[in-house]
Amino acid sequence: MAHIFSLATPTSPAYHKGSRSGDQVKFPESGFFQGFNKPSRLEADIFELETTGTIPRDINGTFFRIQPDHRFPPLFEEDIHFNGDGSVSAFRFENGHIDFRQRFVHTDRFKAETKARKSLLGRYRNPYTDNEMVKGIIRTASNTNIIFWRGVLLATKEDGPPFAMDPVTLETIGRYDFDGQVQSPTFTAHPKFDPDTGEMVCYGYEAGGNGYDASCDIVVYTIDKDGEKTEECWYKAPFCGMIHDCAITKNYLILPLTPIKVNAERLKKGGNHFAWDPDEDQWYGIVPRRNGKPEDIVWLRADNGFHGHVAGSYEDSSGNIVVDLTIASDNVFYFFPPDSQADTPMTLLQRNKLVSDTYRWVFDPKTPTNTRVQPHKLFGTNGEFSRIDDRVLTKKYNHFWQCNIDPSKPYDFQKCGPPAGGLFNVLGHYEWESGKKDTFWAGPTCTFQEPVFVPKASSSPADLVEGEGYIMALLNHLDILRNDILIFDAQNLSQGPLAVIHLPVKLRLGLHGNFVEQKDIDEWAEKRKEGGEVGPAVPAKEMLPWQKKMAEEEGLGSAVSVPGKGVGNGLNGTIGINGH
Repeated sequence: MAHIFSLATPTSPAYHKGSRSGDQVKFPESGFFQGFNKPSRLEADIFELETTGTIPRDINGTFFRIQPDHRFPPLFEEDIHFNGDGSVSAFRFENGHIDFRQRFVHTDRFKAETKARKSLLGRYRNPYTDNEMVKGIIRTASNTNIIFWRGVLLATKEDGPPFAMDPVTLETIGRYDFDGQVQSPTFTAHPKFDPDTGEMVCYGYEAGGNGYDASCDIVVYTIDKDGEKTEECWYKAPFCGMIHDCAITKNYLILPLTPIKVNAERLKKGGNHFAWDPDEDQWYGIVPRRNGKPEDIVWLRADNGFHGHVAGSYEDSSGNIVVDLTIASDNVFYFFPPDSQADTPMTLLQRNKLVSDTYRWVFDPKTPTNTRVQPHKLFGTNGEFSRIDDRVLTKKYNHFWQCNIDPSKPYDFQKCGPPAGGLFNVLGHYEWESGKKDTFWAGPTCTFQEPVFVPKASSSPADLVEGEGYIMALLNHLDILRNDILIFDAQNLSQGPLAVIHLPVKLRLGLHGNFVEQKDIDEWAEKRKEGGEVGPAVPAKEMLPWQKKMAEEEGLGSAVSVPGKGVGNGLNGTIGINGH
């Protein structure tokens, strides 16, 4: 008997010489689109997820996380995971029960591609490879972090502005510009929140033009707890590179500049946005949080390395700045190799030899710019995605948690193939003061996604005990293509999970997430309702400055949405259906 697939009429290949060759919905067969990396393309509601063990009843709130998830086959066969559409998960915990919701972020690109029923945007952060229909569109996929700010979720990616979503329904409200106060073309995926003042400290890099032009401009903002912009200052970087994460103390913002560089000519030729430079230093920009001036930035430099994510940061008793973050020994983004013929870890075996320790840096903010610095100490981990108890951000802290790689543990390559996203097979809890290491191994067929810390409900500012709470993390079953959520006592990972929540589906590899307590969601829902103290969140009412300039000088693509006008060509174009 013939196999059912043999009965289907053969079609021409979906890709020819690396580019899409038809409109058939068929994804590439490259590693970024197969196995556990296969797009999920899921929007769903599941009531009462199956659970093993007991969910602590004092967990009352929602674990939000976000993943890149290509909705359509990409224009280019060798597209990367980071170019997928933003898709948000919400795991609602209440009284020992958990419900699940998944929705895409309805960005401008999402709406345009939905109407066209195909991908229109090309390579990661390269508008020169796009379909002409989307010329001048805000390209961001909003797929990197999901944060709660004054009653809305902000889906963020550092190549564009955030998009606001309803924290209960996950409906997209629209592009968010903080009521017209933030006009930068780019916005970090890692804003920091001062737990004492309620301020958001945020920034954008490659911010001087349209976000894709190799600008060395950095803009830093502070938004106060009432939503008012209180600080804006523009600085210059020594080169246009990636500043993915940042650190804050009471008085300073620290910007790690990674030696993976942008080149405008490379972009115009259809190449990669970034290229690793193995001969360039890693840099740290230090700026004051208040009353900063462009000349105030101090750049310190150290030997070549690839920055990961920040754990904690604070000022010590001497006024020095302490910053802890992971740094890899070589190029983590192997898909962005050097422009030169320098070696880069392209093979799986080479990539598995990378080491990503947790570095502690101690900076004197009075050090002259361009000074070379050395790390104060290394913890002795090999991991990424560090998290702390955010209630002690800007203060001296002790505990951090992260995903770790332990190559000494068995891994079932035959069942799982290459470990999607990296062999993060261990979840670790670490203490700076004692050097204690407390870990949990996922098993030979599983890996972890980024953990989040959930404080115990009884913890208040008055009786706060750092690290008293729970750790949640998604577990990837690489062999059976499914996910669980594991909940641990944050102080005792090695005893195993308190509860395992079973998803009947596979989610794609996520990047970042956060837990939001229900009391905060409820309080802001009251303020955000019609007639409430603050009122509903309002999407951006105007185009960004670079879009206005393009509209006046060149015109916009026919699929570009103009705030208040819908879809049209230029400011006075014909209005069409505004997306999905």
